[in-house]
Amino acid sequence: MRRGAFPALLLALVLLVAAACQPQALSPTELEVHFVDVGQGDGILVRVPGGGDLVIDGGRRSSGFADYLARRGVRSLAIAVATNPDADHIGGLVGVLKALRVEEVWLSGQPNATQTYEDFVDAVAAAKARTTAVRRGQERILGGARLTVLHPLEPLFAGRNNNSVVVRLDYGEVSFLFMGDAERAAEESMLGSGLPLRATVLKMGHHGSRTSSSPPFVEAVAPQYAVYQAGRGNPYGHPHAEALASVRAAGASVLGTAVNGTIVIRSDGRSLRVRTER
Repeated sequence: MRRGAFPALLLALVLLVAAACQPQALSPTELEVHFVDVGQGDGILVRVPGGGDLVIDGGRRSSGFADYLARRGVRSLAIAVATNPDADHIGGLVGVLKALRVEEVWLSGQPNATQTYEDFVDAVAAAKARTTAVRRGQERILGGARLTVLHPLEPLFAGRNNNSVVVRLDYGEVSFLFMGDAERAAEESMLGSGLPLRATVLKMGHHGSRTSSSPPFVEAVAPQYAVYQAGRGNPYGHPHAEALASVRAAGASVLGTAVNGTIVIRSDGRSLRVRTER
């Protein structure tokens, strides 16, 4: 090897490794939806071309959700959606609100008598984020995507799960329906609302519980993919066989964080590309 060749080769290798360690750049034309493996909980990152980033829930405090966002170069959020005030949805958002600039927080407006909820409220206040108790029919345009709130509505139901914030995201010909912990009473309400339910991807309600994903609702959504977020070996038995049977009967391919780890779906507005951790 001629003199000087080895240092040059070493420098090239260092630069190659450094490039590989950089956060993956967001395509200017592709939507990304990350169903993050946060264990037994929900935590979703949505990256909208020309519209910024948003999250839907963040798992528990120990979920590592804020670290996941940091590794992907997320520096700010247009919207953080807290679908319901339970710890497995808002716990991880406390760290997100402390680490990132968050413009607005969407929530159901229903409180919870827990320390996690109190810490979440304090974190929202400290972040100086606008808060909106969203209701059915509200819309927001982010870049090339449209967000539509399908639930809750007034008056609220008695239980927290059926007051979950349900958001539909449309990007070109592709659509996602994020159900939070919404159960059958909420599904029946949405079925009678007249709002569009048909979606390409369904994030199954309540971690794939039998209390959600009723056959009439899933039939109306008619998803190509059904995704559940649940921890491996969780004590609740999620996902339940009844919910899986319902989405499969509708023709959906099933993906779940308990089996597949983190699931990333990318779309150009016409087709989908799916990548799973496992």
